[in-house]
Amino acid sequence: MKSSLFDAIFLLFVIITTQSICSTTTNAASASENVVKDATGKKVLNDVPYHIGPVISTMGGRIKLTDTMNNKKICPFNVVQDPADVNLGGQFMFTLIGKQKYLLTSRNLAIDSGYPKGACEGSTFWTIPDAEAKPPSNLITTGGGFEEAVTCFRIQEYPKPTSPKVHSYMLQHCPSFCGAGPQTCFNVSIYLDKGVRRLAATGDTPFEFVFHKLSK
Repeated sequence: MKSSLFDAIFLLFVIITTQSICSTTTNAASASENVVKDATGKKVLNDVPYHIGPVISTMGGRIKLTDTMNNKKICPFNVVQDPADVNLGGQFMFTLIGKQKYLLTSRNLAIDSGYPKGACEGSTFWTIPDAEAKPPSNLITTGGGFEEAVTCFRIQEYPKPTSPKVHSYMLQHCPSFCGAGPQTCFNVSIYLDKGVRRLAATGDTPFEFVFHKLSK
């Protein structure tokens, strides 16, 4: 009888302790979600077009789409870094999976390519065909659908920002968070592809970028 009572009390203790740990883990995950801010310190709106580019111009121009690779027209378009720092770059919409007013770090999202109407309708969302493969399969192109493994990304705060006064970020590709795929996230970095600076899941130094609001 005493043994049965002891076992029951011990089981209750285990259940309460486990629930407490799970609750703490959930809260910690939620606490890591921070509102993303642009280069001027303003909150970045979810599902609204922005330019993105490096923190300082000496690191190259802003990110854009290109319809030409190796002197050949392509569709869907590829995502590249503009060599000229004077250009505005492309307009991209970072869209969280789940309704939110502002963009958040550590949340699954897709990146709308913002392709010009009628130019190439296959250029839908940023896509990495195979993050574990070698180039060109691990380079960012476009053409996937919303909330698919190949279009699943997350924004994270850059661990060692170039300027402490500017909010800078890095991008991660997390296929398994939106479907089947490797059970890990891949840092997105710059890869030199025949002289063209492209974004890729190469696992090298992450590409540090900032958000710029569109000029009116």
